[in-house]
Amino acid sequence: MTVQSPESPAGKEVGSTLGKRLLAFAGDPLFRGDAQVLHGPNPYRRALAPDSLAESDFGRPPGPREWPSHRSLAAHRLLGTFYESETVLLPEQGVDGLYEDFTHFYGRRLKELRESSVSELERFAFGCLDDAVDVSGAATPDVLDTYFQHMVDEAAAGPSPALTAVANARDRESAAGLYLVQLALDGLTEASAMSRNLGGAYGPEQSALFKIFIDEFGYGVYDSKHTTIFAKMLRSRAMATHVHAYWNFYLTGPLATNNYYYYVSRDHARFFRYAGAVTYAEAIFAPAFVKMIKVFRNIFGDDVDLHYCDEHAHIDEHHGRITREQVLLALAERHGPRVVPELLRGIAETRLIGGWFEDDTAAQIRWSDDLARYRDLAGRTSTEPAPRRITLTPASPFGTRTHDGDVVLEIERGEADLVTTPTGPPERMARGDAVLIPAGRLYGVRAAASETACLLHTASPG
Repeated sequence: MTVQSPESPAGKEVGSTLGKRLLAFAGDPLFRGDAQVLHGPNPYRRALAPDSLAESDFGRPPGPREWPSHRSLAAHRLLGTFYESETVLLPEQGVDGLYEDFTHFYGRRLKELRESSVSELERFAFGCLDDAVDVSGAATPDVLDTYFQHMVDEAAAGPSPALTAVANARDRESAAGLYLVQLALDGLTEASAMSRNLGGAYGPEQSALFKIFIDEFGYGVYDSKHTTIFAKMLRSRAMATHVHAYWNFYLTGPLATNNYYYYVSRDHARFFRYAGAVTYAEAIFAPAFVKMIKVFRNIFGDDVDLHYCDEHAHIDEHHGRITREQVLLALAERHGPRVVPELLRGIAETRLIGGWFEDDTAAQIRWSDDLARYRDLAGRTSTEPAPRRITLTPASPFGTRTHDGDVVLEIERGEADLVTTPTGPPERMARGDAVLIPAGRLYGVRAAASETACLLHTASPG
């Protein structure tokens, strides 16, 4: 069954059916959230914001230019939860006090909702890649290698929009924290998606991938495991290290990037696409972490543990050679021209989605770092009549969301904190204050008074 256009009655029916299943999943008590901005050390609970999810049209997949849309954010939060339910998550403090949540997260009811929805949700979330990426043309190992080398050289030579935004921010420490949180999405569960492709029998290429996998896991030494040294980096900045403490601050682009590797690994028909993706990723990681080291050292000096970055800057040069020679080109030579387009597509899709990560993170940093200007812009923005009213108390569940278009948030009564970054101070807003929230920007609101009323004004076109 395919997700069709909204004009199609069948498409509306599919979207409605899928939406009902997703709302049933998101409405489970595990996913309702609580009043805290950061999630506690319970990997089974995370806010899926069923109220805002209900606004999403799951009959109309996002187009190539709509990846920051709210329905895209909602879809990727759900997909990330679906995928992680197929991994083992155990809290560091032990599962004894969370055993009911553990059994419910992996239990039959949620499993049936996931399994009946995941394929349709994948088509919804990633369908735009089919139109955004064109791999037509000659399909030979030489063409593949030339394209790969060009893409890698381009990434190594070009700037990182996200790191540039960190370096140029007024509050560089908060901007760096926001950037670290996007890395934490994968950094605290590293290589989980890759493990799906280690089974089976497919020759020397399987052993080459396994070399990378055991590097990620520190050759069986927990203190050397990449997730362990990533947590050291977080602790050096006094940040939380338990899985998904910062769930509310994962942006759509980083969520899509992390989910993509699960997406191409869950269905082994996409194995060659995965091989192209992992080869490109391993090749660009080393120069990317060199750039990160430079920016973070400039901001924090020695007050940050960059062992994780140093490790990747070193070992990913090795991983890049292994994947290019022993995986990408070896698969093309062994299996012939029929698989080359899929290998090419994996490279191209990873490059595209990596751009989403960069652009989304950079835009969030620039917006949250310049809220005074967006307060001023709110007063000069034309809005449509009939705003939406939201009433909050300090006990209201905290969640974050985006909007498909620009909106103006106004405090009608009481006081509230506008939360846009995971480590920076919130923006206190009182009665009559307003701020422009651009399309795609992530935010949450916490009541600072006994009861606070907020108005959401939709910005008028033009």
